[in-house]
Amino acid sequence: MKNLPLLLGTIIGTLLLIGGIAFFFSKETTPTTQVLDTAELVADARNILGNESAVATIVEFSDFQCPACSASEPLVQAVVKEFGDQVRLVYRHFPLDQLHPLARTAAVASEVAAEDGAFWPMHDLLFERQADWSTLGSVAEAKTTFTQYAVELGLDEETFGAKIQDSSVYSSLVQKDADLGTKVGINATPTFFVNGQKATAPQLRDLVTAIVQEHSATQ
Repeated sequence: MKNLPLLLGTIIGTLLLIGGIAFFFSKETTPTTQVLDTAELVADARNILGNESAVATIVEFSDFQCPACSASEPLVQAVVKEFGDQVRLVYRHFPLDQLHPLARTAAVASEVAAEDGAFWPMHDLLFERQADWSTLGSVAEAKTTFTQYAVELGLDEETFGAKIQDSSVYSSLVQKDADLGTKVGINATPTFFVNGQKATAPQLRDLVTAIVQEHSATQ
């Protein structure tokens, strides 16, 4: 047993070496939270709820035909209502065309409505009735249905109908949002950013609360 101390020392040394290597690589591979530039996320945004001086900015990349997006809306609206002027919501289109074949048409409908100041009413109606129009069999049927929604919102049927039929201008607006989403790494909907920090819908309230409290503490 004369070699026991030497053996124990070798084992301990080996374990310490392994532990040190593991610690080194764990530090190297620990993911960091990426914070994007809010100015880039909101640049040229068309659909904004709230004022520019709000201390917290939520940017939402969403798809009107996405069930998860619809399910998240009550959480989003609750945060907007609770914090009032302290938060603004920026809506960005990110239609997942391969999964949701009518999402882009719905996005176009919202942009047509936006020309008459009715983006948010159309936004709400599209999500509220998602189960109704998502099962329609064609884009043509969807355009007819969305025109009916526009009439319900008090928009002119003939004007809206003509614009949604010849929709290249509005489709390019939708694509502009989608291109930004792709640029910043969006691959699922809904995706949120709060002052540039990526978040899920259930995290929105806590993040906005922290931002508002931090701002209040510095005043």
